Amino acid sequence: MKQHHFVIAYDTETNTWYWDTDSEEARFVDGTIYDKSTESWSSGYLGDGEYEPQENDLANILQTNLRAMNGDQ
Repeated sequence: MKQHHFVIAYDTETNTWYWDTDSEEARFVDGTIYDKSTESWSSGYLGDGEYEPQENDLANILQTNLRAMNGDQ
């Protein structure tokens, strides 16, 4: 079983929610996916344009929800 972690932030100047990838990279230096079975972290990006299974789907769901939170839908 894997857990995909994302950092979400709220900007009071623009009153918007956003996916804070800069903070995500700073905080999760070993990657944003935690594998419970191996108790290890890995990156969602595998290299050569390839991503961990579900990574793109989860990112799309996140973006859809951020747009809704910001009233863009």
